Amino acid sequence: MGKLPKRFLGARIEQEIMDIVERVAEERNVDKTAAIKTLVTVGWKELRLEKAVQLYRKGEVSVDKAAKIAGLTVSEMMNEIAMSGVRSDETVEEYREGIRALLES
Repeated sequence: MGKLPKRFLGARIEQEIMDIVERVAEERNVDKTAAIKTLVTVGWKELRLEKAVQLYRKGEVSVDKAAKIAGLTVSEMMNEIAMSGVRSDETVEEYREGIRALLES
């Protein structure tokens, strides 16, 4: 994750979560701090994807905007949307226009 300044975070967590942290640490052969960082990072990405699909499903964002929110390529986002069972009403021309807008930003 680069050379960002580090800060201490103390937290009380349930045994079930501690068991998950310990399992990840053991499976990846890392310490608990690295395991927590991995879990937070993976969880954050999953939440962003979930939000992007939800916004797309509601018609609040286009596929290119959803991709940007999720940190994915448009192609990857289209796959995620399809896997979530969402049908697109977006025409090919609307999609092309979205791509043009994305490339210009």
